[in-house]
Amino acid sequence: MKATTELLQLLSEIGYMACFKGDIQRAKVIMDGVDAVGREQTPIKMGLAITRIYSGEYDTAIDILRNQILVNEPNHMSAKCFLGIALNQIGQQSEAQQLFREVSAHGNADEQSIANAYLNQ
Repeated sequence: MKATTELLQLLSEIGYMACFKGDIQRAKVIMDGVDAVGREQTPIKMGLAITRIYSGEYDTAIDILRNQILVNEPNHMSAKCFLGIALNQIGQQSEAQQLFREVSAHGNADEQSIANAYLNQ
């Protein structure tokens, strides 16, 4: 059975819901499964990185964002925003602030809102 885009999107949404409800272990299992089936899709990689941030696995999230998303899409503002969050969490404020300034200037309204919240801390 081939997983359709719609099925992968639905499973990703379920993974996000688990993540945002605090069920990090289930979120990771779901997102790892989605990643195994839909490997090279940026939205799936973003979901994987976000669950790693929520689970405190900042180094893994940074690796995914830098080496699996931004290497192919260097202007991906959501990836830069979440990279800034992960870097901020491990104490690399200077680089995080630089990313937040870029996202604040070039991101969409949601990305700008998150970046600005971190810039105003």
